[in-house]
Amino acid sequence: MQAKLIISFEHLSEPDFLVKAETIITALTGNSHYAEPWPPQAPSLAELTLALNTYKNDYHASLTRDTLKIAQRISSRQNLSDLLKRLPSYLEFIAQGDTSILATTGYDLRKNSVHNPSNEILSAPSDFRVSHGIKKGTLIVHVALLPDAGSYEVQITQGDPNVEANWKHATSSLTSFQILLEGLVPTQTYWLRIRGIGRNGSGAWAEPISIIVI
Repeated sequence: MQAKLIISFEHLSEPDFLVKAETIITALTGNSHYAEPWPPQAPSLAELTLALNTYKNDYHASLTRDTLKIAQRISSRQNLSDLLKRLPSYLEFIAQGDTSILATTGYDLRKNSVHNPSNEILSAPSDFRVSHGIKKGTLIVHVALLPDAGSYEVQITQGDPNVEANWKHATSSLTSFQILLEGLVPTQTYWLRIRGIGRNGSGAWAEPISIIVI
């Protein structure tokens, strides 16, 4: 049976959907297997990026729990989800069942996945470190490579790290090292945490780390 890409996103939470969308678009940007221009029936990277940025802005705005902003977030998520569901038919046509090519798309595979086939969630990343970047207001996050993780999510807070609602999505990355965070306020203290994202969803968080930005 030919491998297929998973295009069901409804079960994902808002942060997980954001990470998955960012992972897919990042993976396809500059992907030698899928050089643009793409055919008209496939949404372009520019269209996907615009939809992603709109959803990201609406998602962060909706955290105030304003009903109008929540409605905008729902609408922009649906639009982005629809675009992400239109793309796999083209990606699968180009791959012709080659799972090594499909694995570069950022989508999860329905069969013959290169990710963890078990139902267990990913363990917390190890060797979690945070250092200061070269520029003011930047931090660099590093963890050891986590087997079966397709991407990594970093969250940040200046509030009590024991209160789950205080954590906000900061960035997602396809790599486990040199994850750059920008636009932070110098002299302020931040808490950071990181987890892997795999075939079975989000993994366990590494223990939070606090650092003063310079």
